[in-house]
Amino acid sequence: MKNILVPTDFSSTANRAADIAIAIAEKSGAEIHFLHLKITPVPWVKLDKEKEVRFPETLKEIGHAKNELNKLVKKAETKGLKAQQFLVFDVGREEILKHIPHHNHDFVVMGSHGASGAKEMFIGSNAQKVLRDATVPVLIIKEKSKWPVKNVVFASNFEEDVKEPFKTVVKFADLNESNMHLLYVNVPFSFEETDRSLEKMHAFHETCPRGGTCTTNIYNSLNEERGILKFSESVNADLIGLTTHGRSGFFNLIGKSITENLANHADIPILSINLKR
Repeated sequence: MKNILVPTDFSSTANRAADIAIAIAEKSGAEIHFLHLKITPVPWVKLDKEKEVRFPETLKEIGHAKNELNKLVKKAETKGLKAQQFLVFDVGREEILKHIPHHNHDFVVMGSHGASGAKEMFIGSNAQKVLRDATVPVLIIKEKSKWPVKNVVFASNFEEDVKEPFKTVVKFADLNESNMHLLYVNVPFSFEETDRSLEKMHAFHETCPRGGTCTTNIYNSLNEERGILKFSESVNADLIGLTTHGRSGFFNLIGKSITENLANHADIPILSINLKR
């Protein structure tokens, strides 16, 4: 990790994400960028300066945003880190995705409040959309997320294409000398013999972090999400690492990836690596 992006709305969850991003940057020596997206009642960047006074509430909100960004930058700089701030007007989550290659970010840390019901199905959060489309690893933080992490669960099918993303999770675990728990969830519709699962997991086990323990685990469950959550509870996990394939088109309306569901429902951080990056 050399350049971390932290999108923020200054909520308590986003502030927790910023604190954790700063802690990660301290360990890895990364630069950190804080990004805030501001929606205004008129196209703000095209508005003449003399006309801005017609929107006193918007001016007040912009002033607040600048002040909060300054605080975040100063907090990072007091830790000896290089930090920058960005305030962007009248754009959506696409700006977060554009910011990543434009500034050569290799890691994103952002807070998520989760969602439920119709909102979860049809709207989703910025965090979920970034999870789906980001070309770099994304760490989703919840308000009560613990740091540093001591127990990391990596849930996977342990096929060949997961080996490179797994190295990212291992490096992340190494930062904290975390214990790593490799997890394969066996579900009825895609049942796999235990010997076969363990055989695939063995190659991953050999590259586990040396600072902590590394275990291989098979958990039987009705579905992957439930199995991951139940197993994570059993080992007191404080982070779950997964890969995602990303999605597009109509399928987004009728089904979500396991990673997106966990980002909504898990109480602990989710580290997602897109296999299509």
